[in-house]
Amino acid sequence: KEEFKQPIERHALQFLKHLTAAQPPEALFGEDKKASTIPSDTWTEDSIRLCLPLYLSLMPSNHHLIQPLATIYTAVNGDIKRVILRVLEIPVRGMGMNSPELLKLVENCPKGAETLITRIIHILTEQAPPSPALVEKVRDLYHKRVSDVRFLIPVLTGLDKKEIISALPKLIKLTQPVVKEVFNRLLGLNTSSETSHASPILPFELLIALHQISSEECELKTVMNAATLCLNERAIYTHDVLAIVIQQLVDINPIPVLFMRTVLQALSFYPKMVGFVMNILQRLITKQAWKQARIWEGFIKCCQKTRPHSFPLLLQLPPPQLKHVFQTAPELRDGLIRHIRSMSMAQRSLIPSSMLTVIEDNSENVAPEIRIQTIPTTTSSMEQ
Repeated sequence: KEEFKQPIERHALQFLKHLTAAQPPEALFGEDKKASTIPSDTWTEDSIRLCLPLYLSLMPSNHHLIQPLATIYTAVNGDIKRVILRVLEIPVRGMGMNSPELLKLVENCPKGAETLITRIIHILTEQAPPSPALVEKVRDLYHKRVSDVRFLIPVLTGLDKKEIISALPKLIKLTQPVVKEVFNRLLGLNTSSETSHASPILPFELLIALHQISSEECELKTVMNAATLCLNERAIYTHDVLAIVIQQLVDINPIPVLFMRTVLQALSFYPKMVGFVMNILQRLITKQAWKQARIWEGFIKCCQKTRPHSFPLLLQLPPPQLKHVFQTAPELRDGLIRHIRSMSMAQRSLIPSSMLTVIEDNSENVAPEIRIQTIPTTTSSMEQ
């Protein structure tokens, strides 16, 4: 009844305010304080919970009560804060994300209530996509008052692609479980069909965006770890998706530093991509990949991993670069010589002498049975 509403609210608020006291007041334990099994000289989880049930039960039907709760939250110690965060779920779900009072609280976010607001937003978006109104309030809060990127995580799927890409460098610096949650939301993982919400960024776009994060924005190792988290989602990053990613990355100038690492990982996941990868290595020769140290290093590793498929590609390198390949990976020389020996005389004759000089430059260290025989240059010798 309306006549009881205000007295009950006042009583509930009085109990809530007890939490700001240095120790539990006698009113919590009734007359028989000594018979209570709950310690009365210090706050425990049990004594904290005594102050909360009535107030929390009123919140779903009296949304304005969320405001005093936030005020009290800013004034209590860490142990009490943690208990409040644990018992919020039912009343907050009862209020819903379209509650004007909840939206007002998110918009104003009292100083010291940041973790409370974050918990509320997480609860609201666990079983439903964020509403446009909630996204707008969180976005404004992030840009104007509280620059903690964790505020954005529950509403990521409500942001546009540019906003997500802009926030990525900060997001991937968070702890690995949190980064995993970010990717789960963006990739639509761990959500049912009822609660899923189309992500504004596609899986291939997310991985490409990670590759384009600069070293000024984020340490390379952090980006590597984030990219690996994505790549490990094999159901999402299939052969076809990775082919799109690699094809687009190779066209970027300069080529992203982690490009060859991703190529090698894709190859280890999907060995049948070797033909596609050979085409990519061909592109790298055209783009003079040796001018980028990291890319060139990865190119050589890829040639090692994909031999004998890579031997024809090695013959397309300029002599100085081929020499460097042999200096870095000496075992490729023997393999390449065997490959040349398996070629027809006509095919061998197409290899420039400058290349043969590089290939046989260290011939004294090449097993005699695989050395390249001198290529005949006259018609008569060819016929013989």
